[in-house]
Amino acid sequence: MHLSPQINWSLLGSGDQDIDPLVFRLLKAIEQQGSLQSAARSLDISYRYAWGLIKKWETEFNSPLVHLKRGRGSGSHLSELGKKLLWAEQYAEEKTASAFVDVQETLNEVFAEYFQKGQPKKIKIFASHGLAISHLFQLLEEDSSFDIEMQTQGSLDSLKNLQNAYCQVAGFHLPMGQIQKAVQPLFDRCLTEEKQILLTVSSREQGLMVKRGNPKKIHTLRDLTRRSVRFINRQHNSGTRIIVDELLKAGNIRTSQIQGYKNEEFTHAAIAAMIASGAVDTGFGIMAVAKQFQLDFVPFLQEKYLLALDQTLDKKVINKIVAVLKSRKFRNTVNKLAGYDASESGRTCSFDNFTTKS
Repeated sequence: MHLSPQINWSLLGSGDQDIDPLVFRLLKAIEQQGSLQSAARSLDISYRYAWGLIKKWETEFNSPLVHLKRGRGSGSHLSELGKKLLWAEQYAEEKTASAFVDVQETLNEVFAEYFQKGQPKKIKIFASHGLAISHLFQLLEEDSSFDIEMQTQGSLDSLKNLQNAYCQVAGFHLPMGQIQKAVQPLFDRCLTEEKQILLTVSSREQGLMVKRGNPKKIHTLRDLTRRSVRFINRQHNSGTRIIVDELLKAGNIRTSQIQGYKNEEFTHAAIAAMIASGAVDTGFGIMAVAKQFQLDFVPFLQEKYLLALDQTLDKKVINKIVAVLKSRKFRNTVNKLAGYDASESGRTCSFDNFTTKS
């Protein structure tokens, strides 16, 4: 148990009303994905509920928040008011983030004797989406001596949150081979050997997911530039997005040549679902998710999934995470996932090219 102060938005006037935080999350998702339907899906709410929420607050503001393009599946975009509301929420968060952290720490120190009697300290994990990290989280949750909270974020965003002390553990994935040299500097900026410990979770296979039988004959990145091919991308700052951009750069392929490059989803499963539904033809993801959705898979590279742990974490917590990663229960489950290899799970990594230490 702990205190966590938050910004609360209210619309003041005739009949003051608190604005549901979901409104801002929905606006952000629409801006990123260009579709109310996709935005609702990513937030795990129904299209009808999302539409009703937008219409309610358009009535309250007496102005549109979202413009729907004509034609089924044509997409959506924010109105000027919608854009300004989203900007206001982001601006306020940026300006108050560090102050809120200080206030939260002070308050919880004051109330520690009441809130923390016999209770474990909360451990926050921000991690890029993955099946192995989800399994690790489940196993850690089974231990009542730990209070774990996990949030799914992109690899780079997770590391930035760790760097800014918003979490104690960050999960991210890094491509292996030649492309690693190009993308690793982005991650290096958030990591220092004096402050963090690196652990291997697993390796996994990443590539293009396509419909069963690969009807569009997609085999290379150049195939994404064909007019008949509809692509779906991952969000900015996700590890997969970073890999995609670097591969396109290396192949001298302009993003403007790819239909759907600006359309984004937040997980491998969401990408796979879009392909399986026929909404798009292909997108980057992991082999295991492609298999789950009965899709074909075009392999491109292997990558390591790593954990960065704050060295201020209690040694018992660190040792517990290592023990779970090295456990037969964790490794056996992960090794059954298509394209995954947990043979090095739990091993520490050096900060020199993130190599595994025995």
